Amino acid sequence: MRRPPGAHSLAVVKEQLTASPPTLLRTVLRVAVIVCVAAAVLIVELTSSRGVSWRLITFTYQANLLAAAYYLWTLASPRADARIGLRGAVVLYVVMAGVTWNLFLTEHSMGYTTANFLLHVAVPVLVIADWLLVGRGATPTSWWYPVAWLAYPAAYLVLALLVLNTAGRRAPYYFLDPGSVGAPTVMLNVAMLAVCVLAAGYALLAVNRGATVLRTDAA
Repeated sequence: MRRPPGAHSLAVVKEQLTASPPTLLRTVLRVAVIVCVAAAVLIVELTSSRGVSWRLITFTYQANLLAAAYYLWTLASPRADARIGLRGAVVLYVVMAGVTWNLFLTEHSMGYTTANFLLHVAVPVLVIADWLLVGRGATPTSWWYPVAWLAYPAAYLVLALLVLNTAGRRAPYYFLDPGSVGAPTVMLNVAMLAVCVLAAGYALLAVNRGATVLRTDAA
């Protein structure tokens, strides 16, 4: 029976990941991500009058919890690294959340509290370091990944713009709140965010593919 296209290369990658023991750097970076997310959630739960549950509607908390869950999975099963599409999505979401907060939201929040620093600065730096330094170029990527990575942010926009507003709750970000900036501005912001997410996604892909080319030339 013939294997579907790409099945052989994916099998080879999985064999390589299984044969190669996880590096110390890989373990340290991923444990650090998990610890930072857990610490931030615990701090907010213990120090905030409303606890952490209401913050779960924010993209930042969702992206960081997804990152912690993914990296915990990779520590338990090194073969998870072969899921390069999922790994790239995690990096993209955490980085975009961090960049957006640092550029536009610090004055609309409590600023650089310990929890905010962990989620918006420390974790994005750690996941970028992991993407650049751990297994870069080891797994083939596809051009359509960044397009697919738009699915979750798009679903979140539906939640923020439709579900929350219909339920009488304002969008958690002022630039997505028609009541704060107006519907035309929200539409423009959504378009700009989509372009930025795509651009960042292809930048991540380029870094990975560049390493793949270097590995091929060196072979």
